[in-house]
Amino acid sequence: MKKVFTTAVTTIALTLSAFAGAATYEEGTHYVKLGDAAFNSPNKVVKVYSTNCPFCYKYEKAVIPNYIKNLPAGVEYDSYHITTKPPFGLEKASVLAVAKAIGDKQYKKAKMAYYKHIHDDKIKFSSSEETTEFGLKAAGISRADYDAKVGTAEVKATLTEWDQGVDVAKVKGIPAIVVNGKYLINTSSIRSMTMLDELTAELLKK
Repeated sequence: MKKVFTTAVTTIALTLSAFAGAATYEEGTHYVKLGDAAFNSPNKVVKVYSTNCPFCYKYEKAVIPNYIKNLPAGVEYDSYHITTKPPFGLEKASVLAVAKAIGDKQYKKAKMAYYKHIHDDKIKFSSSEETTEFGLKAAGISRADYDAKVGTAEVKATLTEWDQGVDVAKVKGIPAIVVNGKYLINTSSIRSMTMLDELTAELLKK
């Protein structure tokens, strides 16, 4: 999953001017068809990520907020935290899935707390239990509520859905932006927010 996203993130965040004339987006250069890694997600944009991933954190801060605002009306945005990226990927994903089931506010608090702890504070979790308890405290969720929720059909379904992103992550690493469950944007080809918005809108029509 080791990919060079830093340049793309910086460029997208800082270059906001539109291209002169109509841009042409090509398969293989600007996006790829996922093939066997595709999943059923029409009229939807999904970011596949892990809070263990530093490039995912850069995207979360510098790109995603405006990207979501600029999506065409009626298009849904979601993010899939995969369980397979160590360390303690399953524990983090489980806390986030429970938090999401409780509310978007709790989900965001836990997600950003994990990002900050790992990448800003440079602190490593020493155990599964510590990882879980940290996320729950950040989200304001009691252990009793977590234990009651984590085994439910709703949370299990969320984790299963999120791990559709595992095969996607193998294609070009993470973060991975997937449109309609079929098209993976080649983030290294993106030079502006306008380009990202235009390419997404074009892929949504396919």
